[in-house]
Amino acid sequence: MKVCNANREFFLHVLSAVFEAHGKKPLIAELGVLRGENALNMYNILSPEHMVLIDSWSTDITKTYSPFHTLPPWINPIETYSYYFGGSLSEQSTFDKIYAECLGKFSDFSNVTIIREDTIKAIAKIRPATGIEKFDIIYVDASHQYEYVLRDLMYYKDLLAPHGFMILNDCCHSDAGTKQNLGVLEALTSFMKRTDYIPIALTNTDWSDVILVRKDSPLIQTVDIAISNSDVAYVELPYQLISSAKVIYGKQRANISFI
Repeated sequence: MKVCNANREFFLHVLSAVFEAHGKKPLIAELGVLRGENALNMYNILSPEHMVLIDSWSTDITKTYSPFHTLPPWINPIETYSYYFGGSLSEQSTFDKIYAECLGKFSDFSNVTIIREDTIKAIAKIRPATGIEKFDIIYVDASHQYEYVLRDLMYYKDLLAPHGFMILNDCCHSDAGTKQNLGVLEALTSFMKRTDYIPIALTNTDWSDVILVRKDSPLIQTVDIAISNSDVAYVELPYQLISSAKVIYGKQRANISFI
């Protein structure tokens, strides 16, 4: 596993080079879209054959934040983060505005399908709406709580092409993440034990991104070559160490520690 001093945009350029080398325009799905900023970035860098964007844009986000009626003291109330959404998370109008903003970004894109549904219910709608059976890239960025992330990974692995990539957002442990009840890294650890997927690259950043593939994928070598020949610094570690990844905050920047 390469731990790269780069942001998630670098990973998109790496995957773009991989698909270009194989003469393929990827089929992409993003789970958890919000305003569509990352989706638009993926579209511009990866030039997909088709992209499917899935999000409920709903106040249901408050139901998955914590299973406890009384929040544990280490978790912030969800309304702490209302500023990020531009309004109260208990008001549907907040999400309707965000949905409209996303629609505006993709209104002229004939090869983008937007499905307003939760990630699991959306599965039944993908093929009827697009004809797509398998994706080349699935970007997982919906609910960040453990059980929901693991559920998305377990369901959507069956919608990934044999040599496709999954990308997980916010896959790290940090003090800030703990306050948001993040369980992405823990879900990945469980997912790895249940399947043949492994992480091959991780951003050395706060709110880290990680690229996953099946162990036997020939594209692992192609990704290795693309990263090795870039100008991005990285260190190589056994992928099994990812469960120990923790964000350490220095005076100048955040770094990933495995100690």
